[in-house]
Amino acid sequence: MSDRVATLRSMSATGSGVLHAWVDESVHSGPGVQRPSYLLAATMTASETCPSVREALRGLLLPSARRLHWRDESDRRQIEIATAIAAQDLLHTVVIGIPVDSRRQERARRLCMERLLIELAGLGVQRIWLETRTESLNAKDLAMVAAVRGKRLLPGDTFVDFARPLDEPMLWVPDAVAGAVGAKRKGRNPTPRDLLGASVEEITIELT
Repeated sequence: MSDRVATLRSMSATGSGVLHAWVDESVHSGPGVQRPSYLLAATMTASETCPSVREALRGLLLPSARRLHWRDESDRRQIEIATAIAAQDLLHTVVIGIPVDSRRQERARRLCMERLLIELAGLGVQRIWLETRTESLNAKDLAMVAAVRGKRLLPGDTFVDFARPLDEPMLWVPDAVAGAVGAKRKGRNPTPRDLLGASVEEITIELT
């Protein structure tokens, strides 16, 4: 048994035993980025852990903010957010697809999503929440999920649905994790990623 599987099992041992994952994306490109990347991050924990995580994150909101959004935060605030996340009983997996073509971003998402779903299945995650997009893009994601199920790489009883970050603070976490990983890869403000330490597993796949 891997250390990550053992850690997740211990997280759920005292409760319902149901492991959840929340998934968000991030694209890192632009000046100074040699190989643009598509990041798909998942944050995992047991359902019993979520109320305390939500409370901690809501406590970081600025007076006028309705949610935490990594790209809108200052370097100091990003360090504060990463510190709060690192203090929680959470694990994270980030699939990094490189190089990403801005004209083929949905292809990058499909390839990263397939790998991420396989990883989550291997870790025993039973409920997966994706950040909602448009109706048509959500349909593409569900088609991807069905394709992975068709290959028998995702159990048929794994629940997959969508959530809105304005309603679900747990989605603020993978947004921050992807942002921290991407920032360090670009050589900018590496401290948040360092604070998250071994709780984050990074998996790089080639998109070419």
